[in-house]
Amino acid sequence: MKKRAYLKLFLFSAIFFLFFCSFNYVAAERADLVYQVPITGNIDNGLFKLTERALAEAHIKGANLVIFEIDTYGGYLDPAIKIRDLILKSNIYTVTYVRGRAWSAGALIALAGEKLVMAEGSSIGAAETRPEEEKYISAVRKEFKATAEARGRNTELAAAMVDKDIEIEGISPKGKLLTLTVDEAIEHQIADYKVANHFRLYEELGYSPGQIVEVEQSMAEKAARIITRPYVTIILLTIGLLGLIAEIFLPGFGLPGTVGLLSLAIVFSSHIYYGLAGWGLAVLFLAGLILLAVEIFVTPGFGLTGISGLILILASIYFLFPNFDAAMIGIATVLVLSIAGFIIMLKFFGSSALSRRIALGESQTVEAGYRAQSDRKELLNKKGKTVTPLRPAGIVEIDGERIDVVSEGRFIEKGVEVMVTKIAGNRIVVKKIEGDE
Repeated sequence: MKKRAYLKLFLFSAIFFLFFCSFNYVAAERADLVYQVPITGNIDNGLFKLTERALAEAHIKGANLVIFEIDTYGGYLDPAIKIRDLILKSNIYTVTYVRGRAWSAGALIALAGEKLVMAEGSSIGAAETRPEEEKYISAVRKEFKATAEARGRNTELAAAMVDKDIEIEGISPKGKLLTLTVDEAIEHQIADYKVANHFRLYEELGYSPGQIVEVEQSMAEKAARIITRPYVTIILLTIGLLGLIAEIFLPGFGLPGTVGLLSLAIVFSSHIYYGLAGWGLAVLFLAGLILLAVEIFVTPGFGLTGISGLILILASIYFLFPNFDAAMIGIATVLVLSIAGFIIMLKFFGSSALSRRIALGESQTVEAGYRAQSDRKELLNKKGKTVTPLRPAGIVEIDGERIDVVSEGRFIEKGVEVMVTKIAGNRIVVKKIEGDE
């Protein structure tokens, strides 16, 4: 009897164990892997890279659902369009969940989700373009309409969020950009659900999350996102240029040059990290600096080399900014701040290494053959040889006497024969003798 009882108990335990395992297996099979991606703060290229990384990882891990949690006043249009494209093309079910505000560029992203869910007290709209010109308004209006159309939403209301000239009776008066509350958005077929919390969100969507992955930015991504903001880029570029300029004033290679190179390295490495620039852009900037250095120290004057260097530097700076307007403001600000800093340095370091490099390298003493000149008519049409380069000012030796002269406006090398062509008071003008050209 005892054996039979033990056998019954064993069979009962085995059946219960198998049932328990199968129940857990089914539950595990039904549990959904959910990714939550924050779209918060200013919309920039940092958020685009975060979205790109999150969707790629979700695809590899076999996620069932990706939720984009939106709370933003807007930001730059280019990264917003890139995020919108990623969401529309995703083969994973996507939901945009407006937790607070989806304004401006944030509204475009919100419209891209297969389901648009809004929390109580949230709002969507107010997508004003900057600058507020018809060509920009027209382009962004079409982006909003196309996104709404792709998800079966009200296209006219989506367009009214961008174009204040669109009038929708009882909803959007002419002259005002459309912004909708959560109830208005649901009533007019922009949003799908209103929820109070995440629990209600999953309940409305019909998902049972077994694992929720909250995607976060790494420290490197956070730092790069801050650095790639235009105003931070402007500050670091200015520090970089001023650091290199300051290094010219000081002998050797010290702190200013190190700080300057480090600032420039941070700017370009951050943009390269986010895929906003390639190594070619950094090489372009470096080439511009080298050409300017050659113009200053090797072939003085301001000719093709210096102009080419300046163009390369400005071009590389231009492509660091997200759009034309930001680039123009950025370049102008960097130039103004750099020039102001250069003037301040001249006041403090006017007699330093830079002054010695620019000034003539010799002392004009009587022992060296120099004497004052008031009116030297006798030198007219006389020939001599340049002792220093003429840039256009310099020194010429005529009949064993060293004389301060200027060229007729062009650079003349050292050791070249010249002739005096004009004398006006203390100003003696020379030109290169044709036979030496």
